[in-house]
Amino acid sequence: DKWILHSVLILAQFWINPLVDVQVSLENYENAPSALVNRSKWMSTKLMSLEQGILVLIRQILGEGGLGLEVPEETSDHFSSNTFETVRRDYSAIYCFRKDAHKMQTFLKLLKCRQIDKENCTFF
Repeated sequence: DKWILHSVLILAQFWINPLVDVQVSLENYENAPSALVNRSKWMSTKLMSLEQGILVLIRQILGEGGLGLEVPEETSDHFSSNTFETVRRDYSAIYCFRKDAHKMQTFLKLLKCRQIDKENCTFF
């Protein structure tokens, strides 16, 4: 369980700043659909909530000491003046986030199975 919590926390913390950067970038596009901008804001907010929830789980499951993890430093780079490069970077970030979000979902399902239904957990 410690490994699962650690993995999900690291993935969530890693993606917070890049998703905020994508959100800011989308707001700078002239014709960006409002639904896309709103969805990026929603994803950023949900990811921050996930991070807080994982920290609560760590305190509950592993005790008050938690994992003793460091918060990652900001990994964003400055916006490119080239619109094509900016769009390509944003698409790549969203694509990679989708893959990592699926990993986080799988890890959380495994954790839930192991915590709630230990005897009948056939996930792995």
